[in-house]
Amino acid sequence: MAYSTIPKGSLYMNTKLYTGNGGTQTISGIGFQPDLVWGKGRTSTEHHQLYDAVRLATKVIYSNETDVQATKSTGLTAFNSDGFVLGSDDGLNKNSISQVAWNWKAGGGQGSSN
Repeated sequence: MAYSTIPKGSLYMNTKLYTGNGGTQTISGIGFQPDLVWGKGRTSTEHHQLYDAVRLATKVIYSNETDVQATKSTGLTAFNSDGFVLGSDDGLNKNSISQVAWNWKAGGGQGSSN
């Protein structure tokens, strides 16, 4: 077996599949408070959305757009100890759409914002 400096990778990165509900919902079961959430609809054409603890919830980056950053009050609205909370925005919470969120534990929001 190959040597790894991270004995249990799921303590630092975890993928979560869920179904959007078009309202608000808490996504849990990640196993840690994520510092970076990268989400995308699995069966829709919505944009990739990235939220991080340095910028705080509601600040989104679109990896496949030219926007640097946008404020989205109905997107990812909070990080919590086992996941995150979503608002009613179609990007990560479109009703009945299969979604994926890749979650990383990095530094507890203690990075640099520049």
